[in-house]
Amino acid sequence: MLILAAVVAVWQFARVPFESSVAAAIANSDRLIDAERALRVFVEPDAIRAFAAHPALLDTANWFYSHMDETLVFGAYAALRLIEPVRFAAMRTAFAIAHLPAIVVVAAFPAAPPRWVPRMPFGAPPSFDIGGDLRNSTAAAVSLHVGIPILVAASAIWARPRAPLAWATALYPALVATVVVGTGNHFLADIAVGGACAAVGIGGARLVHGRVPRGRRTAGPLAVAGAAALAAGIAYAINAALVG
Repeated sequence: MLILAAVVAVWQFARVPFESSVAAAIANSDRLIDAERALRVFVEPDAIRAFAAHPALLDTANWFYSHMDETLVFGAYAALRLIEPVRFAAMRTAFAIAHLPAIVVVAAFPAAPPRWVPRMPFGAPPSFDIGGDLRNSTAAAVSLHVGIPILVAASAIWARPRAPLAWATALYPALVATVVVGTGNHFLADIAVGGACAAVGIGGARLVHGRVPRGRRTAGPLAVAGAAALAAGIAYAINAALVG
């Protein structure tokens, strides 16, 4: 679990040097809009308007986006560590490898979130200095907000392919995808890139670990739930301290 946390920390700081100007990021996002229109998948304006028409839904979605990313991810991985200890190393490797193509995309194609783009509903460039903190605000071209939940769902299904609860985790990336689009934080293209990074992570883990046999659960349901709740709580507290 500390390795997972280290990967997230490195990911956050490694992106910082690649932050671009707001104008350059918006120009790249305009290119994404043109590409989605050409493919006839440009649904983001309708989704943004639908969320904006329901303020309570929008507020909830924004809170979910800001606070529940690492919270749910670390809770899920803590549970998977106890449910499938033999295969967990491969799951962890996939998580780490998925960040490698993501950092390449961030460096090569800085992009703005839809909410910054004037062509989008309610879109406006930020009025604050984006270089004022240790983060990259022009890293929207890859949505690991969706890519990592895809890995979580794939890991759960791999761990217990006959369990209905494992298959229910497929709703997790679908929910996050809806949230990131409706709140104006990502385009569909960003989600596709995040999914591709997840696929690279899975493929890389297969190359590193080969075929891994299924193991046995090392803890009872209460211990699994407790570990998940503890990891999620720690992740939430750290995120809340950083985000506010």
